[in-house]
Amino acid sequence: MVLTASASLKDEIKSAVLKVQKDFSPQVVRIVHSFEEDSLGAPAVYFRILVRDEDAPIAILGVLAQRISLALRNEARTDEAGLHAYFNFRSVSEQQKLQDPAWN
Repeated sequence: MVLTASASLKDEIKSAVLKVQKDFSPQVVRIVHSFEEDSLGAPAVYFRILVRDEDAPIAILGVLAQRISLALRNEARTDEAGLHAYFNFRSVSEQQKLQDPAWN
C-alpha cells in the first residue's frame, strides 16, 4: 500500500535524498524512494540506492552502505517524521540486468 505523505514531508525527503546523493557522488549514481507501509503496517520510507560497479564489492559496499544509510536517516530525519527507514543497494550492472522500474 502506498502511503500518502504531506507535501512538506515529501519535499523534505526529496531535499535530503538530493543532498546525500550529491555528498556521495560519484559512488552513488542515484537514490530513489517511496512511501509505503512496512510488513507490520507502520509508515515507512524505502530508499533504493544505485552504486557504481566499482563500489559494489561487499568489502567496499558494507562500509559505504552504513555511511549512506546514516546520512539519509539524519538528513531526512525519518525517526522524527515517524517513518521506519529501509535501505536497498544495487550496482549499476545488476540494475541493467534486472531492469526494475522501481529503481529508475
